[in-house]
Amino acid sequence: MTLYHAIETLLVPLIVLACTVSVVARYAPRTRERVKAALAARLGGGAARGWRGRLVRWLAPQAASGCASGCDDGGCNTCGSNTANATDAQERPAEQVVRFVRKR
Repeated sequence: MTLYHAIETLLVPLIVLACTVSVVARYAPRTRERVKAALAARLGGGAARGWRGRLVRWLAPQAASGCASGCDDGGCNTCGSNTANATDAQERPAEQVVRFVRKR
């Protein structure tokens, strides 16, 4: 095995892993925040010192505001307050139906 093949064998899976983490982080933000919080807790939480403390502070979940905070699910209506009728916004289902249509 040459040096090129060794580097290629290590580099390609790392690139694929980085892309996978990026896609999961973008499309599953709550899961990303839960994983980050769990990792921060395993590293020692708020009592960690030194490099572990910096890593814990970096991994700590950020406080969300506005529509991403989850507050619009029935509490403060941050997103629904812009609509004309806020009660209709609460009565609508949280799910959207996806229909697959065959092309002709």
